[in-house]
Amino acid sequence: MNIDLHIHTTASDGSKTPAQVVREAEEAGLKVISIADHDTTGGVAEALEAQADHDVTVVPGVEISASHTLGEVHILGYWMNLQDPAFQAFLERPRLARGPRIAEMCKRLSGLGLGVRPEEVFEVAGGAESVGRPHLARVLFEKGYAKDMEEAFQKYLRKGTPGYVKRTKNSTADTIAMIHQAGGISVIAHPGLLKDPKLLDRLIEEGAMGLEVLCHEHEAETVEKFSNLADSKGLLKTGGSDYHGDMLDKTFSLGDLKVPYQYYLDLNSARERTHLEPRR
Repeated sequence: MNIDLHIHTTASDGSKTPAQVVREAEEAGLKVISIADHDTTGGVAEALEAQADHDVTVVPGVEISASHTLGEVHILGYWMNLQDPAFQAFLERPRLARGPRIAEMCKRLSGLGLGVRPEEVFEVAGGAESVGRPHLARVLFEKGYAKDMEEAFQKYLRKGTPGYVKRTKNSTADTIAMIHQAGGISVIAHPGLLKDPKLLDRLIEEGAMGLEVLCHEHEAETVEKFSNLADSKGLLKTGGSDYHGDMLDKTFSLGDLKVPYQYYLDLNSARERTHLEPRR
């Protein structure tokens, strides 16, 4: 039995609705999935409702972009109290900054002769609560300004390119603390992508509870490295595909990444313990 604890939907920058993801997960033979959209839990309720009709367990999740002096980090949170007003306000602050950021990026791109309007980006986003660079990359691709979305990122949207605009983010320490305050479990997403090797130690010191050991960005050697590190530090191990459907230029399908069911059992056991032990 395999699982996938890192999936995006139309609530952020995925191309499939939460209900479609649940159905596709069942067809792929997955037993447990987590809807972990960027800075929003807006797709979780639909996925939880859809699981009643499918042999799939849905873990409420979120992926939060956070900042540290050593670099940007993505923190996954699982099983937070989604009705916690402080937690939702925490997610809303950086999410509200996404609209003005898209407008400024479009302005800069227009200065380069690329006719892209914010309205086009929001139309592609289709009502997503969390609008970001993948939606803008999609517009650039569809208008012929890039041969694919990867080129759109490399030429115009990544840090150091003319169209890039820095985004407002909460700190890593505040993000980890807020996930815990809302009753959730914090996990460092795709740690192999961290730019500074010292950053991982800082995140563990700040209270991160787990590592996303298995993901498509990690080669076998990297998986072994982080698995051993998690064991030595007493951290939880998770895995997820970072699936976006057809939104990004990624060739894998849901279910291709083989994440063991034991990771879910360990995560769930930790969830039960955190209701009895003091929060870090």
